[in-house]
This record gives sequence, structure tokens and C-alpha cells, in this order.
Amino acid sequence: MRRLKLSTRASKLALAQSNEVAGQLRAIESGLDIELVHIRTQGDRDTSDFLYKSRSVGVFTSEVEDSLLDGRADIAVHSLKDLPTVPREGLVVGAIPPRQSVADALITRHEVRSIEDLPRAATVGTSSLRRIAQLKRLRPDLNCVALRGNVDTRLGKIAGGLVDAAVMAVAGLARLGLADRISAILEPTEFLPAPAQGALAVQVRSDDTDVLRLVGRLDDASARLTAEIERTVLASLHGGCSVPLGVFTQTEGPTLTIHAILLSPDGGESLRISETTDAENARQAAETLARRLLSIGGRRILDAIGRDAPMPDDP
Repeated sequence: MRRLKLSTRASKLALAQSNEVAGQLRAIESGLDIELVHIRTQGDRDTSDFLYKSRSVGVFTSEVEDSLLDGRADIAVHSLKDLPTVPREGLVVGAIPPRQSVADALITRHEVRSIEDLPRAATVGTSSLRRIAQLKRLRPDLNCVALRGNVDTRLGKIAGGLVDAAVMAVAGLARLGLADRISAILEPTEFLPAPAQGALAVQVRSDDTDVLRLVGRLDDASARLTAEIERTVLASLHGGCSVPLGVFTQTEGPTLTIHAILLSPDGGESLRISETTDAENARQAAETLARRLLSIGGRRILDAIGRDAPMPDDP
């Protein structure tokens, strides 16, 4: 019997994602024994403020990657949107399984059908600058507040009246069996998701050819193509979680349309463009789209965000 150790964050959602991948691997190789290695990351330890205020890279992934590199684990499972666009030396994304919904969801205490239905000056919880900027663009009156912690914690704050609503990923709620808590699904062509939202990354040491061969059987060509297109836009802008960027790759037969929006943090300025391409030219089209964003005012927005970004605390 082959035994593998799978490294994961210890949150309910991360464990659900990791067990999903473990189940897929066991279906490929009968008798495979997979042990989960729980890792508590910087992003899990510090839930006190907006996530985008951290200057650290990979706050939900670095320590999980460390466990791969030092041999505590053979495989790691991440939400792909959390992984930095520059790969860690010695590691590779061996598979991107079929992608779940890319959309964001609105969760509220009261029945609403859209962001427009929220009461005036409603308090909306999220720690994503992308979500904050798009919310403020649509409804400048909304009061956006930091909402961190696991999914149950965030849902509890809504139910308890600490916030009127929250915006969360549909995929995460669905993986936890909580899709019934969704008040409204935000159409991804209108409220653009994070690059690679809804996709998982199965990470392996680059020199572990045996495990790479096994994991590679989970790879989904469509999920990899669309997720990598979106991450190429992000990488071309040299952005991370502190950049209010939404990207969505819409597919229709062989045609791909990349939609992107880059906003000022307060939503007062927004740049929205699209690029249509095919799979063969998708990476080039993503890079072209990023250059267009920069040329029409994106560089000014990014420079302003860089100037205003908080510096890390002194050691």
C-alpha cells in the first residue's frame, strides 16, 4: 500500500478541499493511504484586520509549501487564488482539478436579490480589496468592514447582526454544503471574481516524478487554461491580494473572452476592458490585456495603491 502525506491548512474549507482531492486520488489508485498534515498559516493566525493590509506574500500558502520542501508532506492542496504568481523554487502545480463556480455570493440576514437591494448604508463584511472596490463602485453608501475568520465564523457574524451582509465565494460555500445560505449569486461578468477563483492547486515537489505522475491524472485542461489566463493578467500587473483586480475568462466553444476590471480602492475610478482570443493565443492575449489596463490609467492606480500601502511592522 502506498502512503502519501497531504499538507493543508486546518480550516474547515481547506480540509474539505483537501479531502475532495484525497478522494479523487484514491479513486485513481485503489488502496492509496493519504494522511492529512494540518498547517496553521500566518493568514489563519492573524484575523484582526483587512487581509489586503498585509505586505506579506503567500499568507495562506507559505507555511504549507514549507512542509512540502522539508519533507513533512508529499502533496499540498491550496485555493489557487491564494498562491503567489511566482512559483516557489522546487515546487510545481501538478494538477488543477475541475473548477467550481467562479462567482461571488451575497449573504444577508434579510431576503435580497442583488447588491442594489441592500438597505442604504448597510454594513458589508469582506477583507478583499477587490470586493470592497466593486461594492463601493456600485453602492458608494455601503460601509465595508473587515470580516475574517473561517466560513462559519463569518456566517455567524451575519446571523448575529454584527454585519448586514457579506460577500464570499460561491465555491467555498458549496464545498462546505452551505450553498443554501446564499442570498444572491453575483454574475461574474458584472461583479468580477478574483483570478483563479473556484480552482484548486495540487502542489508537488518538482523532482518527485512518481507523485507528479499520479497527481497529473487529476489535471483538467479547461480549468488549467482559464485559471492560468487569469493569473497571467495578475502577474503581468505585478499584483497580489492588495490589488483591486477582477478577472473572468468566459468560454464559448473555441473562443475565450477575458474580462478584467481594475479599480481604485474606493471604487471611484474603474477601468474595465475585455480581450477575445483562442486557447493557442490565450497567454499573449492576457499579457496584452494587462498592458492595455496599464496604458489607460492602471499604472496610476497601482502607483497610488503602492504609495498608500502600509509598511510591515518593525521586527
